[in-house]
Amino acid sequence: MKKLVYLLLILCFSVSIIGLVHANAGSFNVGPGNQTVCEVPVSAGDKVQLTFSAVGDNSNSLLFSIVFPNSTVTKLGNVDQYSTSFTSDAGGTCQLCFNNTSSSETIFVALNYEVNHYVFGIPEMIFVLIIIVVLLMAFVSAYILTSRRP
Repeated sequence: MKKLVYLLLILCFSVSIIGLVHANAGSFNVGPGNQTVCEVPVSAGDKVQLTFSAVGDNSNSLLFSIVFPNSTVTKLGNVDQYSTSFTSDAGGTCQLCFNNTSSSETIFVALNYEVNHYVFGIPEMIFVLIIIVVLLMAFVSAYILTSRRP
């Protein structure tokens, strides 16, 4: 019975430390003369995949820029579609800025992004899975070695 309790405690601990991949898909309108900023929380070493597309009569007038957590600004100019991936070198918030100040029409933006966490250079989910397998193998080995033999 004690071994079952220990196994359940370890499984609960393992589930609690899993940092799930943060993914988001959404859409919004950027009104004429307005700017919309989307904030993406990241940690140092996270890999971010980003895709968006803008739809409207004047969708190529949308100015897009990214402000990284280390305050580096990348201005990409007028874009109606964009896709990229990058690794964050600092923790904080990555800001995605959609500027529609040069247009008199509303632009619809469809945004998708995914943030993958890494531990020792491997995805966090796989790292936690390896830890769980090693712990389970250790428990099975300990059970076999300590069980009574006839």
